[in-house]
Amino acid sequence: MTDEDIRINYRLRSTFFYRKLKEYKTLSFQSKIAALLAVKDLYSWENWKNWGIGEDAFNYISNHPELQLIQIFCHPRLIREYSSLLAYYRNIAALPQKAVQYLAKINLKKIEADEENNYNLTEDKALALSRLFNEHISLIIDSSIESLTQAELYGILLASTGAQIDGSWRNAIGEEAEKVVQRLLIKEAKERNLIAAFIPRKISELEAYNPHKIEELLGNIEAYRGVKLANHNSILFSKEPDVSFLNNQGATVGVIEVKGGTDPAGALERYGAAKKSFEEALRINPTVTTILIASCITPEVNNRIQNDPTISAYFNLTEILDKESTIYDQFIEKVFSLLHK
Repeated sequence: MTDEDIRINYRLRSTFFYRKLKEYKTLSFQSKIAALLAVKDLYSWENWKNWGIGEDAFNYISNHPELQLIQIFCHPRLIREYSSLLAYYRNIAALPQKAVQYLAKINLKKIEADEENNYNLTEDKALALSRLFNEHISLIIDSSIESLTQAELYGILLASTGAQIDGSWRNAIGEEAEKVVQRLLIKEAKERNLIAAFIPRKISELEAYNPHKIEELLGNIEAYRGVKLANHNSILFSKEPDVSFLNNQGATVGVIEVKGGTDPAGALERYGAAKKSFEEALRINPTVTTILIASCITPEVNNRIQNDPTISAYFNLTEILDKESTIYDQFIEKVFSLLHK
């Protein structure tokens, strides 16, 4: 792997961590638990021994001046009422989703992502998960020699989330490259006062564009199909191609394929996938502009690109991410010349 490959890997890793931290909503857990403290007395803990809670750990938290039982231990009724809080207790137990699926035979990915708590967690699953989480949480308290603090609790939450993000990163470099390019295009459109509205993937969530919420929107970019522009053009995000530019009549005037992989062994395969996408776009509209953005281009692939009539322009992702470079300016000029037609 070249120095450039390593550089782009770490750049994408940094933005991936930030995006996933927002996606997992880890920072919102404290406020959610704080809201539940008002009704903490409505939860009975008389069966705590059956829920996997160790005696020393239970007594320590019960007598703690700052910590409440509901902040630390997983109550089976609570997670049946608020299934999205499974992510909170799982992270307090320092368990990744993969471990929970292995140990409890329950896949939490979709359940934790359901912010509206629509998932009906059955009694047996709630009990199994509570026992698993509480056993690990009790071990953490015991290993602290009963000195666990609120700050340390928050530290465990962040550390566990970070470990899960790191595990996800290994298979997500291509996806993150796409997201980076998407955010770059949106930010540039904002700077040019072109954004009229975001296009949510669910039409029921349509709302007027608020420039003061741009960072929030960018942090949740996977929830959006693209953006409507003030000049009646649109930028759409999808797969094959990754980005499409539509004019005011709905015709595609340009497409982008983003290939963020840095493994040289897969360079030819990534080029082939981009070429296939471009050929389909050109079949529908022979005048469409095709733009390839890639992180790793071997000499063989570079030679093919230079002689490939299906590729209108090629840009190196590392150079695009350097906003001080002339390559970034060239890329932006190329894109927005299409959007001003």
